[in-house]
Amino acid sequence: MKMKASEAIVKIMEAEGITDAFGIPGAGINGLYKYMAQANIRHYCHRHEEACVHAAGAYFRASGRMAAALCTSGPGATNFVTGIYTCNIDSIPVLAITGQAVRAQLGKDAFQCVDIAKICEPVAKKTYCVTDPEDIPAVFSEAMRIAREGKPGPVLVDLPLDVQNAEIEFDPSSYKPQPYQNPAPKPEDISKALDLIQEAKSPVMIMGGGVILAEAAEECVRLAEQLNIPVITTYMAKGGIPVDHPLNAGHCGIQVGQPIGNKVFLQSDLVLGIGCRFSDRHTGNIETYTKGRKFIHVNIADWEIGKILKADLGIVADAKLTIEALLKEAKARELFGNPEIVPQIPALRKELARKVDYDCKPINPHRVFRELNQFFGDDAIFTTGCGITQIWSGQLQEINIPRGYLPSGGSGTLGYDIPAAFGASIATGKRAVAVMGDFGFTFHVQELAVCAKNKVPVIVVIVNNAYLGLIRQNQKGAYGYEYAVEMSENQGMIDYVKVAEGFACYGERVFDPVDIPAALGRAVDSGKPAVIDIVCDPQVDCSMGTALDNVKEFVY
Repeated sequence: MKMKASEAIVKIMEAEGITDAFGIPGAGINGLYKYMAQANIRHYCHRHEEACVHAAGAYFRASGRMAAALCTSGPGATNFVTGIYTCNIDSIPVLAITGQAVRAQLGKDAFQCVDIAKICEPVAKKTYCVTDPEDIPAVFSEAMRIAREGKPGPVLVDLPLDVQNAEIEFDPSSYKPQPYQNPAPKPEDISKALDLIQEAKSPVMIMGGGVILAEAAEECVRLAEQLNIPVITTYMAKGGIPVDHPLNAGHCGIQVGQPIGNKVFLQSDLVLGIGCRFSDRHTGNIETYTKGRKFIHVNIADWEIGKILKADLGIVADAKLTIEALLKEAKARELFGNPEIVPQIPALRKELARKVDYDCKPINPHRVFRELNQFFGDDAIFTTGCGITQIWSGQLQEINIPRGYLPSGGSGTLGYDIPAAFGASIATGKRAVAVMGDFGFTFHVQELAVCAKNKVPVIVVIVNNAYLGLIRQNQKGAYGYEYAVEMSENQGMIDYVKVAEGFACYGERVFDPVDIPAALGRAVDSGKPAVIDIVCDPQVDCSMGTALDNVKEFVY
């Protein structure tokens, strides 16, 4: 049957299970928006195009379901780039659709005509610019499959306006999403992996973000229990194993790592890394990280194996299928290890925990995270973007459930936090809390208006240290100077409470640590989006180093 290409696109989105879209209409995409208005897809209008992608990405991070992000051409489309990069490096699938000038204007410097498909090629899983309207069904079908299969990621489809408005032959009843099958591990690799684990004296498991993406956290914990080996989670897998689980050895790394994770890792002689990338903030100095230990690396993407370190055994396979195969074989072998460090883990967790019970004024930032842990427990989803606050959050927040902690991991994007909290809340109906610094707060603060309009009571907690704290620490530690990083106005002449109120949100500023729980309570009770601005000590640094064995700890 004949229909407009834009109507066909909307029908395809519905058939692919997309129920929510985050976007901003514009002249270059109004052909599509005509049919969005008739769709069974909820649409949320944002205040900046980048925020649309952050919201759509966090929607998936929180729920495992894909959403769409839409915007117009030119600067609208280029504002998508940071959001797409943020999703891509963290393996988050999003359908990004941009409007474009008509085909006759392509490459001629027409108004708001930019080759966004080419621009996004390096930071997306796949990009398209559709110049033949009849290709629409095939392009969108392929794009949705590519976004989901293997190592997931964002796809971008750029649509010239005359393509959107063209008539094509399309029968919605005949459309079916493309099937895909992620690779299973080879039986011989499963056998080799268990041989290596059996031979090791002190093996350790690294649970990566790929385990969360594969919906395999429960099975991963069961495998660790069967093998009786410690579990270290990467930053992207935070929450994959309950904090108090006897095998939970925390995080490992030079920034969001924890003393227990680094200690347990450095005592290991074999590493079973599942769904991880061995990225630089996790490993630190690679020689320190690899010396004296063997590696089994499980990743769905073959290019990840050997990219950072040489694996003694590389398994290119789906994390869940691999975990299930390892568990089945381990049970058949009655394999149950007895590393010396395992019985020590619960005591080590307490002994090596960083101090958070500061009573001082100005407030020590560590105290903020103690209060967040105690007040919200597992009842909220947390988002965080970049900077010293993000590192404190990774080090100190206690998360017990998968998809309960949604950081901008690989890109460290300032401005991710608030729109991500909005998208996560839309996806799940749960309360979302954006934890951020005073500088980062101003990057996409306008998205509070979106929260208020849609009555989504996101809570923003500002850890206000009146500095570009992480950059100051880098300047001091690496170069011996401090310049252009002091922002004392953020605790004085700048009034974030009035900013909140201006966006129809609740706002409160806190100066005393004992007042934090009550302020959080008032934020919840307000029923509105809320900003709690916690004035903190400007001089507190965060623990970090260049290698797992030289992380500098700070106690105040």
